[in-house]
Amino acid sequence: MRLRFAAVCSAVICSFSFGWHVPAYGAPKSETAAHSSHSATFIAGQWSSMGTVVDMVANRAAGPASRIIVHLPQNLQKSGQDTFSLSQKSSDEWSGTRDNVTLSFKLVSDNFGILSMVGDKPDHHFEMPLSRI
Repeated sequence: MRLRFAAVCSAVICSFSFGWHVPAYGAPKSETAAHSSHSATFIAGQWSSMGTVVDMVANRAAGPASRIIVHLPQNLQKSGQDTFSLSQKSSDEWSGTRDNVTLSFKLVSDNFGILSMVGDKPDHHFEMPLSRI
């Protein structure tokens, strides 16, 4: 009887220690999945901030040739340019330079981003939060 009791106890203890090393099904995803890169087609669409609508269109290329074409409304054309072509600089940041003016878009979440313009003149600067329409 003591032998059976010892065998049962050791089996129970081993099963508990084995369960501690098995990952739970509800465990958070890995960091690489949480910080995954979004494609240009994911970002394409209309984005808005306080009534100002910015159109973003993705080209058909994939990979490094992928671009976002940004059409700025009249009130955001600080440099007189209405269209910018942005290429991917980091996982969720897109940027493009045209005539000494850099326009960049950083995706903060799936439905929120920040559009910023930096140029060589003082009036060629803005930073605007955008949300998806």
